[in-house]
Amino acid sequence: MSQYLRLWNLRDKFRAVFWQGSRRADHVQGVLDDLREFCRAETSCIVVAKDGRIDTHATAVAEGRREVYLRIMQTLNLSDSTLNKIKESEQ
Repeated sequence: MSQYLRLWNLRDKFRAVFWQGSRRADHVQGVLDDLREFCRAETSCIVVAKDGRIDTHATAVAEGRREVYLRIMQTLNLSDSTLNKIKESEQ
């Protein structure tokens, strides 16, 4: 698939989810898959510069992206029982 077509389809999925509130599984999964890759959710966040040294600034940016993705996934996966336990502990 060409990059143009891939980005066209991805844009449609993002717009459907964030602008139109789509709950279609293929839209939501497409957005989450893209964010997982972009945010390095399943790979190291260490960025090595051309000179072979760790680029601390780029690594910090990558870790920040990963942290946002993990926050999204943790929130999506909160169970009702966990939320009820939190509610009970607050009362």
